[in-house]
Amino acid sequence: MRGLFELETISKVFGMKKQLLVPTIVILLLTASTATAAFSAAQSSSGTQVPFCSSGAAVSIKLDDYMNALTDAGQFSGAVLVAQNGTVLLSKGYGMANDEYSVPNTPQTVFRIASNTKQFTAAAIMKLQEQGRLNVTDLITKYIPDAPPQWKDIRIDELLNHTSGMPREGGYDVTDPTNIALPDLVHRFYALPLDFEPGTNYSYSNNGYITLSYIIERASGQSYDEYLYQNIFKPLGMDSTGGQETSDIVPNLACGYTTEAGTLINYDLQNIHNVYGAGALHSTTEDLYRWGQVFQTPGGILSSASVGAMLEHSYGITKASFENHTVVSFTGRNFGYISQILYFPDDNVTILWLSNYDRTYVANLTKDLIAITFGGPYSLPQRIDRQETPLNATALQDYIGTYQAVGVPWNYTVFQDSNQLFYTSSVPKETVKLYHENNDTFFVTSESPDSFIFTRDYSGKVDGLNMTSGTGIDRAVKIP
Repeated sequence: MRGLFELETISKVFGMKKQLLVPTIVILLLTASTATAAFSAAQSSSGTQVPFCSSGAAVSIKLDDYMNALTDAGQFSGAVLVAQNGTVLLSKGYGMANDEYSVPNTPQTVFRIASNTKQFTAAAIMKLQEQGRLNVTDLITKYIPDAPPQWKDIRIDELLNHTSGMPREGGYDVTDPTNIALPDLVHRFYALPLDFEPGTNYSYSNNGYITLSYIIERASGQSYDEYLYQNIFKPLGMDSTGGQETSDIVPNLACGYTTEAGTLINYDLQNIHNVYGAGALHSTTEDLYRWGQVFQTPGGILSSASVGAMLEHSYGITKASFENHTVVSFTGRNFGYISQILYFPDDNVTILWLSNYDRTYVANLTKDLIAITFGGPYSLPQRIDRQETPLNATALQDYIGTYQAVGVPWNYTVFQDSNQLFYTSSVPKETVKLYHENNDTFFVTSESPDSFIFTRDYSGKVDGLNMTSGTGIDRAVKIP
């Protein structure tokens, strides 16, 4: 299942509960001018940042060696930035931004950041609160007066922390090429029932953040993109960050890729326009470095009270503990792109990576970059070459059927053609060949650890499907 990415990856990497995080206000001390000075002082012609001290140089070499090995193993394409105590240890591109024309990735390459958009949406809400244009405890009907009756008790803060009861997806097809105006898209949500009463549970909701985009427009009198540009991107000099219409030309934008059967293919299938504040933004590692350092600095873009509220209540970004380090982070994923943002405020460490390769294994990459930066154990990536163990036609019949994804209105149809298994998905609309490896485990491409693992009930009958990837596990249940 590959689409707008949810919170589960953070849970997997850091071993945290996805609902709620320990309340703490975290303030980083590096200012915008310091971040800019670090770039101008340290940028080399190759795109690799030159460290300011010998100990940093050793870490830089290890980071670069690791990323080169990962890229050579066919498991990464993108850009990486790692900084510690104001020293940029690594800022470099790996692999190709455009494989057809052999255009390499660089620190200036633009990537779609998917759900990392949500922290900017949340920051815009907090900025509007500072400007006196709304309050996060307001009922959303104040800004959407024709909202359906089931929305009458939803507050803005419940949209921010995914406790509103709005479903995760629904109301539109993320691969539909037709642009939908934001008011029309929100009106489509009116017909969808809530998953639970507002404020009584947690369920990650892209629809909720799209609705927040509409509230930003209603409260500000500006479009979502214009408000973010004027109040966040322009003041910070984030010149390569923004949203886009489907037909827009975005300079330096990387193409999105995945692999099937060992072959690299284009995978930019999503109409990014229609996800608005849930995942429509693009950016660079350099822009996100400026953002990460500045948005937590009081008196800059946001006050300390606003930053504290975002972290305490998980508004668009989360805070966790990883091996005795506090980490503020979020992950984004849509078709062909993955993004990971990590800030360690107590250690003044930033780790950012943006990928235009859909099968980048998030958990391993993130843990290894952290280990290298903090001097922990790690090993260099090796190329994976999984082998198919064919099954006969009779054995394959166990897996045939339709599987309903848990938590989203998507399904998968598994079918057989001679001695080969395939699946067809509703989102995205594609048919993919599955290769049997062992037991009930299948794979799509030999160089990736992504797996389709069928499950069985107590009687031995196939009853479900776990789709494992570097961004977590997605579950689908077989429809009888």
